[in-house]
Amino acid sequence: MKTNEEITSYEPKNFKENYKAYLVDLLTKDYEFCKSREAAEKKCNKIVLDLRKKGEIIKDKSESSNKLYIDPDKKENEEFYRELSNFLNAANSHRKNKLSFVAYETPDEMISVYYNKDKKDEKKYFSLHSDQLGFSAVPWIYFRKNYPLSRYLEMQKNKLDRQKNKSEEGQKAVAEFLANYVYTTRTLGGSFLWPESWYKAYNMNRGNGKNNKSDNKDNNKDNNIGYIEDRVDLTLLEIKHIYEFRKLEKLLPYGGDILFQEYKNNDAQTWFGFFDSFEDYVDFFMFNDFVKNIGTSLEKEYMPINILTGEAFETDYPGYKKDTLKEIEDEKQLKEMLERVMDMVEKRTKKMEDLINEYKQTNDTKGEKHENILHE
Repeated sequence: MKTNEEITSYEPKNFKENYKAYLVDLLTKDYEFCKSREAAEKKCNKIVLDLRKKGEIIKDKSESSNKLYIDPDKKENEEFYRELSNFLNAANSHRKNKLSFVAYETPDEMISVYYNKDKKDEKKYFSLHSDQLGFSAVPWIYFRKNYPLSRYLEMQKNKLDRQKNKSEEGQKAVAEFLANYVYTTRTLGGSFLWPESWYKAYNMNRGNGKNNKSDNKDNNKDNNIGYIEDRVDLTLLEIKHIYEFRKLEKLLPYGGDILFQEYKNNDAQTWFGFFDSFEDYVDFFMFNDFVKNIGTSLEKEYMPINILTGEAFETDYPGYKKDTLKEIEDEKQLKEMLERVMDMVEKRTKKMEDLINEYKQTNDTKGEKHENILHE
């Protein structure tokens, strides 16, 4: 089997060069943080427009979009979702649950989930939405303080500003690191998949944003919203808790998990119910580089790896401390965390792409949309 030597990006053609140019421009200016997203977007758009006028940001002629960065999760990113659908069908090909996944059956359904008992008895469950796990990277976030990438840029800018002779090479190195990070994490391996019916609520509540309080009623404590800070390790811990709850039928200490609020949704119960255990979920989605096996030779047990330390969590209930990432003052620690996440995502992406390629060769699809062939 031939493996991919370079992972596939879903960003614009000149993404790295353009993103670096934008970051270098920020590093050379005395910019101020904004109190609102709207103000941040306005400042960002002005800089991008000025750089385009000066020819420092180049738009490829083949691209209709004028954007510096494209969020892979958006429904218009058809190539990304078709490959995710290909991966799901490839990963499921040796399982007994007879699931199939169809990309863009309708314009508003990126990936539809089907259960095929037989040709006459087919049930459509719901559609899936991707959720990036590699921290926000839209260009305007650099005008806001509450994002890991913007905080890293701020730390590096302050460090460079303290130097008597500002190093152009130093600015380029910082921009290169962040551009490589975004390029690597905006790939197949940088994605969770949630049912569309509760994607928005969980996406907001596990990140830096905050959804409407009407979504946080009942037993989910409002003060836990946002504690995850988009961290992949804490998200995997919440998924692990779901399977412990399914096995023991009691919440244990995890009643404040954000995911438990969404688990009341029938689609959530069905989605996680497709997998026998947390270990089965991890193996299926190839999250193996994000966890450590702490089990025995007779029975494996996965524990998510803390992205701040590189070691597995010592307990599967680390609590709900907020602003952990925002409180990091050590630039080395922050960079090591970003490098760790980037490495994990890259390894996962390569495995996912290799599985897709092997599956396409086995089924002799020659790169065609084989998820539709399966569905037929």
